[in-house]
Amino acid sequence: MDKVVIITGPTAVGKTKCSLLIAERLNTQIINGDAYQIYKGMDIGTAKPSKEELAKIKHHLMDYLDPLDNFSVADYQKLVRNKIDEFKSKNLIPLIVGGSGLYLESVICNYTFDGKTRDHSFEEKYRDLSNEELHLLLKDLDIISYNEIHPNNRKRVLRALELALSNEQKGTKKKEMLYDALVIVLNDDREALYNRINNRVDQMLEEGLLEEVKSFYPDKLGLTAKAAIGYKELFDYFDGNCSKEESIDKIKQYSRNYAKRQLTWFRNKEYVTEVLIDVNNFNNTVDEVYNLIIEFLKSNNYKR
Repeated sequence: MDKVVIITGPTAVGKTKCSLLIAERLNTQIINGDAYQIYKGMDIGTAKPSKEELAKIKHHLMDYLDPLDNFSVADYQKLVRNKIDEFKSKNLIPLIVGGSGLYLESVICNYTFDGKTRDHSFEEKYRDLSNEELHLLLKDLDIISYNEIHPNNRKRVLRALELALSNEQKGTKKKEMLYDALVIVLNDDREALYNRINNRVDQMLEEGLLEEVKSFYPDKLGLTAKAAIGYKELFDYFDGNCSKEESIDKIKQYSRNYAKRQLTWFRNKEYVTEVLIDVNNFNNTVDEVYNLIIEFLKSNNYKR
């Protein structure tokens, strides 16, 4: 099987910083593994690498789609598998970086999608439920999708619920590995991570998050893109449904909740290798990740 390296973990843990240094050492490029960084212009709110960082290391499938375009896991799977073949043809190590666990797993495992047409009468049946109530219905039926999908992404929650109730979910996702994948999950102390998330939201606001989101208001984001944390909450503020302070508090809260869901997703995955970051000397973390990758590439007589 072809070898693939993935660097993932919760939001704000340091994936970008680590991956840029790793890509430089490996003389390779990066494939985006974030569901929202694929959209053009959604830079600050999705914590994309800076222009300087992007100039240093080429990133694939970043700034790839118009924010009005909808995008599915099946779309991502196809694009990334093609990119892996492209990397192989160029003698590059496929390095995928991002925190969207379902998207990443759909690439390395033999997920199949039947393309069943959405039942709009099904959506009508649940129209009186709030996003949170609808999301809770999914918990007992499909814990994987529950942990991965944000409650605000009503379209995806409904789709997952529909598939689960029709007993098609089990048939669409099988966990046989299609690649020899090293999946490194960066992690940190929960309290420290949450503090860093809060601080990063403040930094995003200083960098112009409010102005960025306002440039998409009111109708320049599609349903998929609008589900990104930071955008819907500020749309609510612009709509007059809450104060600016309330929307910022929600962004921080939902970001912390998302980090928790990300960690839950990767917990007990048999293919995961966890690395606790060294906050005091991040270079130690980079060295540990790099050494793991080198040992992985050496195994089974892998040759570049």
